[in-house]
Amino acid sequence: MKKIAICVAAFVAILVLTKIANQVPPEPPAGTTFSLKAQRVIECSASDIILIDKHDTATPLFKDSSWPDCSVFHKDDVLDFYLSRGEKTHFLSIEKTAWWRKVK
Repeated sequence: MKKIAICVAAFVAILVLTKIANQVPPEPPAGTTFSLKAQRVIECSASDIILIDKHDTATPLFKDSSWPDCSVFHKDDVLDFYLSRGEKTHFLSIEKTAWWRKVK
């Protein structure tokens, strides 16, 4: 009976560790020089965008032509931005923020 309990405990531990490991955010795309996590878009135009984080710190960025149309961003979406620097900010990718970063 003791051996069965140890095997079941080891199996459950492996399942829990696998679940935790799968929740780790993926590595950012190659070439990324910086990322902004848990950001909301509060203002967007053809030439610039203003992001705000969970501490209400605004980050204005000048956009280049790589950015998607402003209609992609919704008011309540919390997103992780992967960007690179240049004369203007170059857009690489976005993804939805993990649930534990959304808490305000």
